[in-house]
Amino acid sequence: MYTTTMARYSSVAAASFLFSALFSNLAYAQGTDYELQEIKPGVYVVSAGGSNSMFLVTQEGVVVVDAPQAIADKIFAAVSEVTDRPITHLIYSHAHKDHIGAANLFENVTIIAHNETARILNERNDPDRPVPDMNFTREMNLQLGDQVLQLLYPGPYHQQGNTFVYLPEHRVLMAVDHVAPGGVPWKHLSVTPDVPAFIESIDQALALDFDVFVAGHGQTGTKQDILVQQEYVADLRENAMAALNEVNFTEATQGVNGSSAMTEAYFNALTKSCADKIDAKWQGILEGIGVWTDEHCERMLISVRVD
Repeated sequence: MYTTTMARYSSVAAASFLFSALFSNLAYAQGTDYELQEIKPGVYVVSAGGSNSMFLVTQEGVVVVDAPQAIADKIFAAVSEVTDRPITHLIYSHAHKDHIGAANLFENVTIIAHNETARILNERNDPDRPVPDMNFTREMNLQLGDQVLQLLYPGPYHQQGNTFVYLPEHRVLMAVDHVAPGGVPWKHLSVTPDVPAFIESIDQALALDFDVFVAGHGQTGTKQDILVQQEYVADLRENAMAALNEVNFTEATQGVNGSSAMTEAYFNALTKSCADKIDAKWQGILEGIGVWTDEHCERMLISVRVD
């Protein structure tokens, strides 16, 4: 399975980095400092400073997903390029400031988020990140005119309350700080608080019918990108388990004194065993291999031992 899918993917990996341009009919409009892509009719992605926001134009107004600090008022300029309809709703993907730190710039909008995001923001009491007006637990359908957005909670793959934003009619999925089209997940498996939830969230994403994937950072992708991420994460788990069976604690800690130092030496040996196999298989296929492989392996090793 891995070999077949990797062979297919390696032939399109470079093309995946250009996916945004292929779908874009509004790339870096003259005089702007942001990129605007129409990925499906009426569905746009705004990008600047390495961050993405998405918006949907409906008969009743514009729905924006996330207000990253790096984009800030650029979202308003991008919306005004394509419609004079007002922004009526702002959806939070999760509570992290790099994705909603400019939410205070939005006036007279209804803010929607998962109830865990609402709880976190209540505790933060940050004026840049207003508390949502509406929240949900498992899922929520937002209907505006003839358009429907589905907000789905797949579990804490990145933070409690992180939300999938799914446009079934357009076959678009936005999952912020989840997986990275063309690359490996961010540090420590997207700094997930729960590795099993992270693994399950990939399966849940693949169960949806979409052909365009919007990440919180970087390029736009396809369902194929998520399939490859699923294989990569499965490989991490398989090689972590193999390392636990193959690495001998006594040999790995020979000549090392102190419990902390011995634990570190053992985990270093486990991590190297896992990372060497990952790097050998995935080098040249995903960006970030050899950079964050050690971190990913160590995070997976801890999960395999305790989860």
